[in-house]
Amino acid sequence: MLQGINWGRVMRVAVLLAVLGLVIFIGFRVRQVLPPFLFAIIITYVLSPVVDFGERKGLSRGQALAGTYVALAVLVVLLAVYVVPVLLVEINRLIANMPMFVDALQRAILDFEGYYARTALPPAVREAINQSIETNLGKIEEHTATLLGGLVTGVMGVFSSLFNLILGPILAAYMLKDFRKFHRNIENAFAPARRKYINAFMADVDRVLSGFLHGRLIVSLVVGVLAAVALQLLGVRFALILGLIAGLTNLIPYFGPFIGAVPALLLAGLDNWALFFKVGILYLAIQQLDGFVISPRILGTRTGLHPLGVIFAVLAGGVLFGFWGLFLGVPTAAVLKVCVDHIIAWSAS
Repeated sequence: MLQGINWGRVMRVAVLLAVLGLVIFIGFRVRQVLPPFLFAIIITYVLSPVVDFGERKGLSRGQALAGTYVALAVLVVLLAVYVVPVLLVEINRLIANMPMFVDALQRAILDFEGYYARTALPPAVREAINQSIETNLGKIEEHTATLLGGLVTGVMGVFSSLFNLILGPILAAYMLKDFRKFHRNIENAFAPARRKYINAFMADVDRVLSGFLHGRLIVSLVVGVLAAVALQLLGVRFALILGLIAGLTNLIPYFGPFIGAVPALLLAGLDNWALFFKVGILYLAIQQLDGFVISPRILGTRTGLHPLGVIFAVLAGGVLFGFWGLFLGVPTAAVLKVCVDHIIAWSAS
């Protein structure tokens, strides 16, 4: 039975998988320095079609790249002038209204206590509910202080990550400028007989990454705008912030839409239950529209991962790399799958 095994191919697969495992291990060990490079890869894939379009119109690669960065800088300035101040006003309003939200939550808990007091419950169940209510009422202000502290920490975290935000576009500029050179260097590192496999491998990686990043960004932008406009029409406070949250969390497969709906439901519920149910129906409608219309039309490329693999990639990415891991766990897993598939194909040839 063992005589029919091609041990040469087995050894090649083992060596290549060992090399891949070593790369993953090194990446995990140096994960603290990866964020600017991950950010640069995202920028590269987002801006690459624009730079390529400039080249097709007769510009040199450098001219197309410079024009793209100038346009990007203008867009950033416009956002800083017209959008960021509105967001800051909304955030200040949210912080200023936090005590009112706490009072509303306390009243809701007390109303619930009065409601269940009129129901026929066993004494043991009633005692357990009373104890739970007293405990939670005592912790509301503590949790509110923690939430405000978390907001401050998050803002400080943005400023502490300013280095990554600055370094990312610089690294992306090098990637965009020398993309073809990188491609040729990788290709020339292999024997001519293997280059067709290298080209196929890089084409598959490009397909997976560009399909995921472009598609998810466009879908998230559409979902965020829809949520913000609809919430504003319903009269929900802080609609702009809630729409931004909905768009950002939509980048996370499966879990994102549910995470993005929680803040809107909480704020609506603190106003009245009718608004709570309206917001719930709104987010359900947006999720269905996204699942059956928006995503199928925009996401023309798939990652090739099984749904269980997607869920594992999101959870594992969040544990290993935190915020970045939630967003980039799926494309990273998809690229690893492409690597394994091509390693097996190369070894079998």
